[in-house]
Amino acid sequence: MLVAHHRRVAAPAGVIARRSRRFDEQVSWNLSPPRMTYDDTVIEIADTAERELDLIAALADACGGRRTTAARLRARIDTIPRLHRRALLTSVLDDVAVGTCSVLEHRYLTDVERRHGLPRGTRQDRVVRSDRRMFRDVVYRDPRRSWVQVVELDGRLDHDSATARDRDMERDLDAAIEREHTVRLGYGQVLGRPCRTAAKIGRLLNLRGWNGTVQRCPDCPD
Repeated sequence: MLVAHHRRVAAPAGVIARRSRRFDEQVSWNLSPPRMTYDDTVIEIADTAERELDLIAALADACGGRRTTAARLRARIDTIPRLHRRALLTSVLDDVAVGTCSVLEHRYLTDVERRHGLPRGTRQDRVVRSDRRMFRDVVYRDPRRSWVQVVELDGRLDHDSATARDRDMERDLDAAIEREHTVRLGYGQVLGRPCRTAAKIGRLLNLRGWNGTVQRCPDCPD
């Protein structure tokens, strides 16, 4: 429960009252009942998250759900004088703005791709296949378009339904027809083994025609 800073209230059992000096600007008075604005709620949840992963999830989920944008949240953050994790919030939002729509996508960008000097992939790459519009998580292309490597990041923790598996297989088959190679990564490869995964993605890109070299990070094993 959010209340103005000057008020003293006894919160009902099971409810926590939080006083705010920015009460008037944080509340959507046109709603019934009045409530905290969506952007302010997202920022507070992210800023007070216990784990970095929870902070990333709060921001990525909010923007991925199309209820707000990274630009709107960044602008709102600039108006808030006190934030515990301002630098991390703005850094994550910068990555969300370029297309990371989940914790898994963000950590692939920061821990696998960026930290190991892999080429910058295109995020949320839009294509039309079998008369359907689809978005691929990360796509690496040769400037001459002689090769394409697709990386799909699967953050589903439950057992896939037959329909979901069929959709993924159909997408991979369509990509193969277009002479595009697809690999699928999960939490184990990205969060558990980012250095090993970066080395393998680098090898794949080398096989496709990339002339770069994977860089070692401080955590890479000897």
